[in-house]
Amino acid sequence: MEASLEGVEPIAHMNGRDWLRDGATGRAWRCLLNDENGQILPWFVLLMLLFLGVSALVADVGYAMVVQHQLQASADAAALAAAQTLPNSNYSTVGQSYSSGTGDKNLFKGFGISGGTATITPKCLTTVSNWGLACNSTSPNAVSVTQTATVPTFFAGIFGVKNMTISATSTAAGRGAVPLPYNVAIILDSTLSMDSYDSNCSATQMNCALNGVQQLLQALYPTEDNVALFTFPNVTGGTVSVDSSCTTSIPSSYTSGGRQQNYDHSRTFGYYSMLNQTPYPGVPNAMPYTFPPVPTGTSGYTPPSGTWGPTYQVVGFSNDFRSSNTATSLNSSSALVKAAGGVSGCQGMMPSNYDGDYGTYYAGAVYAAQAALLAEQASNPGSKNVMVILGDGDSNAPNSSGSPDSSSPSMATDTTDITTSLNSGEYTYPTSWSVAGSNGTYPSYKKECSQAVTAAQYAATYSGNQTLVYTIAYGASTSKTSGCTSDGGAISPCQTLQQMSTGWSSGTQTYFYSDYTATGGDSGCQAASKNNTITSLNKIFQAIATDLTSVRLIPNNTY
Repeated sequence: MEASLEGVEPIAHMNGRDWLRDGATGRAWRCLLNDENGQILPWFVLLMLLFLGVSALVADVGYAMVVQHQLQASADAAALAAAQTLPNSNYSTVGQSYSSGTGDKNLFKGFGISGGTATITPKCLTTVSNWGLACNSTSPNAVSVTQTATVPTFFAGIFGVKNMTISATSTAAGRGAVPLPYNVAIILDSTLSMDSYDSNCSATQMNCALNGVQQLLQALYPTEDNVALFTFPNVTGGTVSVDSSCTTSIPSSYTSGGRQQNYDHSRTFGYYSMLNQTPYPGVPNAMPYTFPPVPTGTSGYTPPSGTWGPTYQVVGFSNDFRSSNTATSLNSSSALVKAAGGVSGCQGMMPSNYDGDYGTYYAGAVYAAQAALLAEQASNPGSKNVMVILGDGDSNAPNSSGSPDSSSPSMATDTTDITTSLNSGEYTYPTSWSVAGSNGTYPSYKKECSQAVTAAQYAATYSGNQTLVYTIAYGASTSKTSGCTSDGGAISPCQTLQQMSTGWSSGTQTYFYSDYTATGGDSGCQAASKNNTITSLNKIFQAIATDLTSVRLIPNNTY
């Protein structure tokens, strides 16, 4: 039989009361049945695991990224160091020494990092060859460096990832692999002071300077760079070729007391009644300073023509100083190399006949070189102009009579003074050229050092086409009273050359060098920054060459 539930009350309604609705007991039951506390705990555990995983990823990946930057910097350094040795064959050894391997110069300092051996691969890239740096199977023009490193993890280990492996690759092109070739104008002081002996290189200052020029020619690339040589004072067009055709040493019959008095007629000695009045044929004949116009275009430098036409240019722009980019010796048939004393049995440039009469004046030579650079650049699109100026900075050309066989002064104040010098009368002074005045503005026999600064800075800041101007103070004094006398104590010879260099007006001294140990110099004339420890001329010219031909990083996918 079926059980009947009629008359039986639910528990909640027992004794006529609704326990879920009435009284404290009901409220307790309702709270218990509706309470959701604790349901978030499983989600919290899951989210904590997720957050820990993300944190582990951020921390470990972040650390790996820091190491990656270090590894890339190390690969860059190794590639640049290896490329610096090209075309020599020791690029692998040098590259390894700058890598991050054990015992190498860029060994990692971080926690638990281990770097493997760098893989250094020589390359012969068509792009770099097109820039002018040729290559072959035994002489690469670029180097690629690949490095790997193992980085330990801090948090990812709980997920089984104990370490990560990272890598970096860098490629560098060899020296000279730059898309901009250079037009280089070298201006050398060849006045009588350059006959002084330099004990640091055991030769005259002139020969020491020429040795430095040879260092520069050894580093430049004939497929890219064109080089010209200028000097002051200017010399006659009929004798300038002597400097580039194996000049010979002055014989003893032309010297007196160790100085070349008899051939240079220096006013230092105050007389001309010497035994040899005929100019020595082994050196050019100096002339009073001329003043080419300030260049404003690409017409170039055209000195007065004729046998006696004065010129500042010894050798025009040429690229035959080496037979190829990889040649290790200078070309003995090159007029430029001969003038630089780079040929056995050839003396190279020397102070000219009569130059003791004319003193030092930079501005004319600087404007002449700048005019030549602008013209050369016009015929060599995409090239960059460079000027290297060496001297003692003391501009002191007098305007008083000083010529041994005429009444013309060193700083001619009219065309008669110039064209009658040495009784020549054989050239016409260009009508567009000026003569010296007394107002201190080019051309002038006043404020000669200041004019040198103005001329060089004109080239360095030439509108839209700046010339990179390097200056070398060779035995330059810091005295404002014994040097640069026509400037009235406003500037010293050292300051003159310093202020002639590129970037000086903006506080940069990267392009100023000083050999203050040479005769006439003092320790106050020192270069700043990275150049102040480079004092010998050979090293100075090598430093300039490095600036001009430095290796550079290129994209890894360069073909």
